[in-house]
Amino acid sequence: MIWLIVLLGAVLGYLLGSIPVGLWVCRLYGVDIRTVGSGRTGGTNAWRAAGLKAGIPTIIGDAIKGAIAVWLIRMLYRNLFPEPSPMTVDDATLRMLVLHLAEALAGGAAIIGHNWSIFNNFKGGAGGITSAATTMAISPLAGGMVWMIGAFIIWWSRMASVGTLSVGVSAFAIFLVLALNQLAPWPYVVYGVIALFSVIIALRSNREKLKAGQERVITLW
Repeated sequence: MIWLIVLLGAVLGYLLGSIPVGLWVCRLYGVDIRTVGSGRTGGTNAWRAAGLKAGIPTIIGDAIKGAIAVWLIRMLYRNLFPEPSPMTVDDATLRMLVLHLAEALAGGAAIIGHNWSIFNNFKGGAGGITSAATTMAISPLAGGMVWMIGAFIIWWSRMASVGTLSVGVSAFAIFLVLALNQLAPWPYVVYGVIALFSVIIALRSNREKLKAGQERVITLW
């Protein structure tokens, strides 16, 4: 019965991640974001489509939806499956495994939903902001490092796609290193794998442009 929270985490994460914030925000300004730039619904393209007034709320919305999925699954877990008394060591170990896996799948599914939204014909963004914020919700230690790496790479490269790729790579690498050193549970590595492959697949066209030297840089106008 307790394993149902894992399935619930995946479903809840996907549905929350699928909310096409950029699409809806840009509609308020009379713009169909899908017809502008890359056609993605993330914050960078919302900025291109309707300016900062659309880009900022899109970034905020895309950031919090994955984090909310993780927080909700933790709350539901505690309320639906209170700790038994007495509880053996094996029971405690199993409960932690289930909770961490539910968190990982809720966060990973939120990124998948953001990139391939059920509310937008299975299209969406690239997952950078959603991945970074969700990583922070799962583990502030890992999330803080991911944010710093992503911000530095974007500043250095001036390319949103490169920053997004760095978020996926660093989320996986950091959770792997932490797990190997027993500083994070192994299910979090599963989340890292999902984040990594989600951004890699979503940015397929951008990677081709990077190889050709044709990827556009971020400008303030």
